[in-house]
Amino acid sequence: MSLPRTRVAVLGTAHVHLPDHIAAVTADDGAELVAVQDPVEAVPDQADALIICSTTAGHRDLLHHAVAAGLPTLVEKPLAADAAETAALAALACRAGAPVTTAMFLRCAPSLRRAARLLADGDLGEPVAADLSFSHAGLLDGTLTGETAAWMLDPRLAGPGGAFADLGVHLVDLLRWLRPGAEIAVRGSVLRHHPDRAVNIGGTALLDWDGVPATVQADWTTRPGGLLVRLHGTRGTVTVRDGEVAAHVGGRWRVERLAPPSAGDATTAFLAALRGRESWRAPDPADMVTCAVTLEEVLERAAGVSAGTRRRPGRSPGW
Repeated sequence: MSLPRTRVAVLGTAHVHLPDHIAAVTADDGAELVAVQDPVEAVPDQADALIICSTTAGHRDLLHHAVAAGLPTLVEKPLAADAAETAALAALACRAGAPVTTAMFLRCAPSLRRAARLLADGDLGEPVAADLSFSHAGLLDGTLTGETAAWMLDPRLAGPGGAFADLGVHLVDLLRWLRPGAEIAVRGSVLRHHPDRAVNIGGTALLDWDGVPATVQADWTTRPGGLLVRLHGTRGTVTVRDGEVAAHVGGRWRVERLAPPSAGDATTAFLAALRGRESWRAPDPADMVTCAVTLEEVLERAAGVSAGTRRRPGRSPGW
């Protein structure tokens, strides 16, 4: 006898990954999409699980609804606009009677899982350095200025983190996932700004990854963009470019082409876990808080550098 399908409701429609979540639920034979609500007056009675896809500013109220309903919930990232609110919502998640996690889909990517295995098995030796980049040209191409995504440029709705928080949160979370329990500290950061934008449009941070230097770069104005992760070790190096994995281990190169990262993968993994089939290690409240604290310190470090540095005259780009 087949098991009943998991009935999923989506709360909020503002996030650019809304279509990815809907497609993942629709493609899952064990799930059924029962509602897509915006605005949200109450959690649908028929729902077994929830996906929160609102603006970042809307997460607080919707998560309170979800926890009151006692339903498993997948929240789009970041959990909240700043570290203090993230800590409050993470504490709420800890008290919830059902699992609450965030949609960090890079944890699900086959290419990154392969790199993680090489690191965990010791094939790379002791980690020496890491370089991570996640970017796209959404601001140049108009993706972030359309009706469904312009809110991401408004610090009242998205928080003050801009491009670095939007994409960099995935990379900081990836560092947490690659070396569970590793401490992360910010050593320096530089963010890029545009006079017509209230938030940063990209930037780079130097992190201390439990004794290993790691650079993290995130940007909304890079072509062609994409994901690049390079892990250097005393025995070898692995480079991930979207779905391609190039590993130099034991004096030999090996290149594999796997499925590239996809936002809907987090939805698929979330639903599988509800049915007892664990296919990822979902972000926990400690991961959420560490990411938020790290991102906030990146912003503070960059602001400190900017305050003590005279701007050189120059012409702004024409976009």
